[in-house]
Amino acid sequence: MLELGCGLGIPGMIFHLLGGNVVLTDQIDILSQLEKNVSSNFPLTFIDNANESSSPDEHANRPEEHRIQALPLSWSRNGISCLLKQLGRTRIGFDIVINCDCVYEPLYGNSWHMLNEAIDELLKANPRCLIISSMERRQADGIDEFLKEMKDLEHVGGVEKVWHEVGKKIEIYITKGIC
Repeated sequence: MLELGCGLGIPGMIFHLLGGNVVLTDQIDILSQLEKNVSSNFPLTFIDNANESSSPDEHANRPEEHRIQALPLSWSRNGISCLLKQLGRTRIGFDIVINCDCVYEPLYGNSWHMLNEAIDELLKANPRCLIISSMERRQADGIDEFLKEMKDLEHVGGVEKVWHEVGKKIEIYITKGIC
């Protein structure tokens, strides 16, 4: 599982607790805090990329190994391509990708355009990938524009709202590729 814009990494760490292999990603400037969070919570399964001596392919070929790691990622097609290559996942991509509260224009500007590029590139690598996007509706959030653009991406087969919590204005969407 890949988490985009993970911040402190809580959703990805929960997925890891449930038994999944996880790659947490965010901007390089918050990576040191993220690595501290992950290594202190998962000292036995955390892959410390700074001290990693084995090749990415070695890890990709051992799916039974329970692991979690944190890597820098700037959202873009090239950023995703480089990440997949670094992890030895160019041909298989990811089965599950999550992003939580990554679209809010007053805080993040229009970075959702780059998030959409990253999502499209991930669906190009694995059309069967499920992209799970969780968002909180707020004034001038940019979510409608994000979703409209996402639906028109080359490798997106569909975007479906699967959860809406009215009181807290939380929405969850599943995006699928073209299979």
